[in-house]
Amino acid sequence: MRKGGNCVLEIANLWFKYPNGDWVLRGLDLSVSEGEHVLVIGETGSGKTTLTRIITGSANLIYDGILKGRVAINGISLEENTEAFTSQVALIGQNPYLYFTEPLVRHDLYSYALSVHGNVERAVKALNKAIEVTDIQDLIEKYFFELSGGQAKRVLVAKALISNSQLLLFDEPLMWLDDVGLKDFINLLNILKVLRRSVVIFEHRFMPLIEHVDEVYVLKNGKLTRISNRLHAFKEAGGKVHHGFDCGPNCKSSSNGGNVLLETVDVHFKYRNSSDYVLRGINLKLCKGDLVLLYGSNGQGKTTLLKVLAGYLKPSRGRVTRKTDVIYIPQNVVLFYTESTVEKEVVEICKARKMSDVHVKLGIEAVKKLGIDPMQSPFNLSHGQMVKLAFELARTSNSEILLLDEPFSGLTYGDRLELLRHLVESNCTAIVATSNLDAIGSPYWTKLYKIESGKLVVLNPISSPSLLYASRLYEEIIGVE
Repeated sequence: MRKGGNCVLEIANLWFKYPNGDWVLRGLDLSVSEGEHVLVIGETGSGKTTLTRIITGSANLIYDGILKGRVAINGISLEENTEAFTSQVALIGQNPYLYFTEPLVRHDLYSYALSVHGNVERAVKALNKAIEVTDIQDLIEKYFFELSGGQAKRVLVAKALISNSQLLLFDEPLMWLDDVGLKDFINLLNILKVLRRSVVIFEHRFMPLIEHVDEVYVLKNGKLTRISNRLHAFKEAGGKVHHGFDCGPNCKSSSNGGNVLLETVDVHFKYRNSSDYVLRGINLKLCKGDLVLLYGSNGQGKTTLLKVLAGYLKPSRGRVTRKTDVIYIPQNVVLFYTESTVEKEVVEICKARKMSDVHVKLGIEAVKKLGIDPMQSPFNLSHGQMVKLAFELARTSNSEILLLDEPFSGLTYGDRLELLRHLVESNCTAIVATSNLDAIGSPYWTKLYKIESGKLVVLNPISSPSLLYASRLYEEIIGVE
């Protein structure tokens, strides 16, 4: 723990398990001082979400889990006074849009301030101060669904300041953020640091945050291990971020340009009742074996293009030619699922493509290899598990073209690299849309594109930290036993 400051969060010898389950947390200890910013990383399913539920008080009340050990904020024990404990904590979750109760941002913040302070004068004073500190003056007259992910999280931080929360928890705050949103989040951390607010961040995409936190921990085998010194020692020993391409034996240079599976010619698209085109003159050839990186900031047209390619949207002008089946996996991956169990998802996707019972069995076995129980609901999986399952179901369907919208969200660097390897090994033809350049250094891309203001241009390779480097760093420096 960083020296100095009062202890805000104290967790000692914490054990926790869900009903009928094994222990998820096993003697976990954590201490966070006033103004300290802590980063917690770990594999999907390691217990990060469980830890956030405990700190927010929902693990016992909602999930009826069994908890042993001490959890306290500013000396207030969770067990002794749950209401006083939880009033000190604010959670900004993966999907910030779930935390709004009023459609207009100003109304949402004001009603919240009034509920907290119970007095119009005090509520208005707290509201105005939170708006000023978080610099959201240009957002308060917008509807929450008009906000970008980064903007929505900024508004939620304003909410936390209204209630004077001393501890802020961020669950995967970089999920769905583009490179501009990342800079905004780091600026937000700087504001919270000045305000002496304690922060705990749970994040898979940890590389951009290492330099902006006081301590880094790994959650593994139910315990937290501090690895800040390991990182500093690594840097002092000459460890540097590897940039560029991880070219190796699987590095792809080009695809089979003679076998075109999908083609667009001068595609334009605009939504109904809109005068502005979202897509402008898109010309694209997708050949068998292509693995295409489609990069662009939020709002530039990536998702719209994928939906047009998949056939969900019809071009306003131009044409799209498809010579094979296409599967689209949306950014909000929960929308991919329709059935009550994972097994039924496998059955239905095989049934829709007139595949035999043999394929169903193979699909279920593939699901089990992911460590997922076929009889559980897909909606109970973590976001990362949902992404992995969606990809496995798409592979089971034998569709030749996969369109993946922000598939790296919620995945570790190793999982991201493994996903690309699976695409290559499965001989899939795919387009991967992403709002950041974390993966540009992968060896597997055959084509790189950027979409900006609805126009598609070739993206030249740039110097960027590679997935391979980040994955190896996790394994060698962070993947402690």
